[in-house]
Amino acid sequence: MRSAGCIINDLLDRDIDIKVQRTQTRPLVSNSLSIKKSIICLIILLGIGLIVLTQLNLPSIILALVIVPLVFLYPLAKRYFFLPQFILAFTYNWGCLIGWSSLDSPSGFSDVSLLFVSLILWTIIYDTVYATQDEEDDKKLSLKSSAILFGKSKLIILNCLLVAMYAFLMFFGKNLGFNFLYFTFLIFLLVLNLIDLNYIWKNNPLKSGSYFKRSNYYGIFLLLSIIIGSQFNV
Repeated sequence: MRSAGCIINDLLDRDIDIKVQRTQTRPLVSNSLSIKKSIICLIILLGIGLIVLTQLNLPSIILALVIVPLVFLYPLAKRYFFLPQFILAFTYNWGCLIGWSSLDSPSGFSDVSLLFVSLILWTIIYDTVYATQDEEDDKKLSLKSSAILFGKSKLIILNCLLVAMYAFLMFFGKNLGFNFLYFTFLIFLLVLNLIDLNYIWKNNPLKSGSYFKRSNYYGIFLLLSIIIGSQFNV
């Protein structure tokens, strides 16, 4: 569904991508991929998603269908909504709730909500960094983004969001009785991410892409910390 969302985004953003230097080489803009083929790929991905969805329980199916409109509306958010990164974060991390529902998890909604909120904050952080690459072009095109909204306070706000994200993860682990290794990993990752944000990226548009890619590794280690932390919970 994430890939399907990216196709929808590129289909609706063709008129914008051609005017932004970084996105002028995207397949649909550069005509290396036809609209017809991209739509066929989209239909295939949505079909696979539907097959997977029908294997889940009824509450999970309902949750998945509820979020579908936002998958299609997100690409339009940057034209009208002052914080499109929130729409992206809310939509892309909805799978957290679907996973919780599909497993009939013994954990309460309040517990999984802590994880959901932390993931929303994380997405806003890395996508704000990503959006910094196009900040000047977006201003010229009168588009909205968190990079523009945060302005000169961007680095301060991102630091606050980062600390809040890990605080929510701490409460999440505490509520589920995770072991000390989970909290040790979290502290290590928080320090590492703060160093990355403030001393490597430093609000430099030219370094935004590499920070965005490093977020994959932060995600992997966060997942591992949850797996390890839950193995010997008390």
